[in-house]
Amino acid sequence: MHLPKQYSYLQMDVDCVNKQLHDALSESDHLIKDVSLDLLEAGGKRIRPLLCLTASYFGERKAVETYKLATILELIHMASLIHDDIIDHAVIRRSRSTVHFQYSKLFATYTGDYLFALALELTADIEVMQIHQLLASTVTQLSIGELNQLHKRYIIDISLKNYLRKIRDKTARLIATCCQIGAIAAQSPKTVNNNLYWFGYFLGMAYQITDDISDFTDTQEQTGKPQGQDLIEGYLTLPTLLAMRDKKVYDHVQYFFKQGQSKSSDISNDVVNRIKQTNAVNEALVFSHWYLDKAVERLKQLPNQPEKQLLMQMVAYLRKKNNSQIV
Repeated sequence: MHLPKQYSYLQMDVDCVNKQLHDALSESDHLIKDVSLDLLEAGGKRIRPLLCLTASYFGERKAVETYKLATILELIHMASLIHDDIIDHAVIRRSRSTVHFQYSKLFATYTGDYLFALALELTADIEVMQIHQLLASTVTQLSIGELNQLHKRYIIDISLKNYLRKIRDKTARLIATCCQIGAIAAQSPKTVNNNLYWFGYFLGMAYQITDDISDFTDTQEQTGKPQGQDLIEGYLTLPTLLAMRDKKVYDHVQYFFKQGQSKSSDISNDVVNRIKQTNAVNEALVFSHWYLDKAVERLKQLPNQPEKQLLMQMVAYLRKKNNSQIV
């Protein structure tokens, strides 16, 4: 993520975390070293480390400890992406072939496991028990979110509640934990910790909904994958769930799912277009904006300092992206 000039000190923090990630992965066994470094060098916005670093400025900041925590959180995120790609059968990640597509599912699984293990190893000398508990709980819920998604593949009757629970476990809780851990490490007041946690939670929910909407609005040139890829792989996201309140759309999605892996691209395109012709995308945006509004409510309760404005800008960025997706 490109930071404004007034936050150059935070960019330096992110650069330090990138170096720690590179150093940690460079020491990996040769069997996994190149793959891990390639994944790291593929880029990414480093939103989760940045949130941890930013949150640490709301207290008595300890740079060395915060860098380590931000590194751990990014390793957890990287591991989850590898496992997520396996479950989603994704072939492209950040314009590069996914690990399982380039090598094998088994190799990718072990690579993801290794990154989780490396994150666990780095936590060994962290003395704050609450941080250990938060990390353990977050990884547990992340795994449950992935298993829930896999279990619901090609199942047509998914409730809105189940969808929201899935994105809570898969995305929002990790982002919330990034914010809270940064504050805990800086010994911020409990009210600040709490507000940062809920800011991260609401931001994470909006982020995932926005990403799910993008699956129907961004072009293949932008993403490297066809529109409606989640639906093609058998997963119901918010736009589809809202569109299926129309019985005709429901019937077409149901038929589509019954085709399983044998479905044709013509049928895929037809179902995706039917969903886009409803008002589902715009209705999904309302959900995202609601979560962004809740995130802003939490931000307003934080102390007035420069980092608060950066968090506000993150909300504004997502809101702007949402507005560009209105159909």
